[in-house]
Amino acid sequence: MQGRLPTQLCLLALFVFPAPPVHGTSIRSITIDGNSVFTSREILDWLSSKPSLPYSRAIIGSDIRVITENYRKRGYLSMNVDPLSESFTSDSALVDLVINIIENRQTVLGAIITMGHQEFTDSEILSEFDLQPGDPIDEAVLEQDIEALLDRYEKLGYAFAQCRITRMVENVGEENNTIDLTLTIDEGQRVTIDEIRVEGNKETDPSVVVRETRLSFGEIYNPIKVNAIRQRLNRLNIFADVSEPELYIREKKGGLLIKVQEGNTNTFDGVIGYIPAGSTGQSGYVTGLASVSMRNLFGTGRKFSFRWHREDRFSQDLGFRYLEPWVFGLPANVGGGFAQRQQDTSYVRRVFDLKTELMLSEELSVSLLFGSENVIPSADTTINRVFRSSTITFGAELQYDTRDDFYSPTSGATYRTDYQYGRKKISGIPASLASQVASRVTVQKFTLDLDFFLSTFSRQVLAFGLHGRELQSGHVEEGEMFRLGGARTLRGYRENQFLGSRLAWANTEYRFLLARRSFLYGFIDTGYYFRPADDARSIPKSDAFKYGYGIGVQLETGLGNLGVSFALGQGDSFSNGKIHFGLINEF
Repeated sequence: MQGRLPTQLCLLALFVFPAPPVHGTSIRSITIDGNSVFTSREILDWLSSKPSLPYSRAIIGSDIRVITENYRKRGYLSMNVDPLSESFTSDSALVDLVINIIENRQTVLGAIITMGHQEFTDSEILSEFDLQPGDPIDEAVLEQDIEALLDRYEKLGYAFAQCRITRMVENVGEENNTIDLTLTIDEGQRVTIDEIRVEGNKETDPSVVVRETRLSFGEIYNPIKVNAIRQRLNRLNIFADVSEPELYIREKKGGLLIKVQEGNTNTFDGVIGYIPAGSTGQSGYVTGLASVSMRNLFGTGRKFSFRWHREDRFSQDLGFRYLEPWVFGLPANVGGGFAQRQQDTSYVRRVFDLKTELMLSEELSVSLLFGSENVIPSADTTINRVFRSSTITFGAELQYDTRDDFYSPTSGATYRTDYQYGRKKISGIPASLASQVASRVTVQKFTLDLDFFLSTFSRQVLAFGLHGRELQSGHVEEGEMFRLGGARTLRGYRENQFLGSRLAWANTEYRFLLARRSFLYGFIDTGYYFRPADDARSIPKSDAFKYGYGIGVQLETGLGNLGVSFALGQGDSFSNGKIHFGLINEF
């Protein structure tokens, strides 16, 4: 992107070697002669050639280059090595080597003169250099100083600034030699972003990509902002691949070229089954799962999802969600959803939620939450497990996300927490329980999700997640409790097997990457739930700690990211293992 010219001091050492050695010769000894700056032991430790090892002309040549480089770092730029001395035995089976070093005088930096610059003064440039007058000349340090200077220019918008050494003057002194350097700086023009071009998009509107850059036309080029664009676009979860933005100049105007590859943003996951009648007088019924997810609706970045899941004859889930991004052109998203659960013949729970999210930065966002929940018990009051109730809550959410990829991160972390407060109204309380159950109670909900990812070895990742849920209320009922168990929480157990007002679970996975978004993994899940006592129904409190473990695979397919795992719960035998299957389609 920057078009920089590499700057190096071209200091070459020439070595003259005698005729090639006899094949099969081993080294008997290596002697270092003429050295005073480094001890012979220090120099011998640098070498790959060792006594008793086979003699190789290529290896000894490399060793001499290592010696020369270490002397250069001390400022001995004119150091040299005399022709290598070799003494072979009569049968050429062994050789004694003598490396004769001519150290010559040390060279240090005399002065640095800078030319051609206007943005910084001489003192502002040289005060940031690590290499200072009197220091031994070190090519690597000087190059790092020049790179750091160009980075400073780039942050001010001079993306094509160049710096090169145009003059070196050597001065001979009594104790050492000095070199005066002249650096000529070409600042170039200050680049502004006047246009943004998008390539590779087929369905996505270019304006979606442009707004996610968070750049204004005419804005001075900022490498920090530009370097954040790729990660921000990846988090949209609508592109299979995003290249690093390319800076260009056309007709004295600056621009960015962003190349993307469209991903599979519309996915469908469906399984349908039929359970025949079990006995006379009963009819069969349909079970199954249907999930539709559209993460780039009409190419605008809008999101919509629908989910239906029927577990058995009487229990099923139904829900949908919608997200409107960048409302009024501001970095703010508004979304909402509806969910309904019919729990066998006991009750129906309906939840509506609304969320307004303000994106403060690439990683940090805050949200305001509103929720409405209604629990409707069965008409048969003799088997009611819940009372009729309605709850209104308000709250806030904080989210921080530094993952490098949504589906298969190799580094980074994501943190989300929210707090909701509201009032719950209970109706239909029998007269016999009026003294035990209040008709109006306060409700508080806490949520915590923390996941982090660490790349350990090549193509291996450690993933760890910690999650918590808590509901506090004057009267907690089954219909509003949290559910634990299954593919997304505690593997090795049935979906939503456990209920509690307080849940905590941890997921630990060790992944072996097969492709960018495909991996094999082993895992251990642990979980805890607490269910409070219900005095009105004579239900005692209960709590338990559970764990599960197993193996799984996630594969990137044309339908989406397919996940399959085999898990064993606490005390399970192999025949009792659970297979968790599904498409990974986060909203």
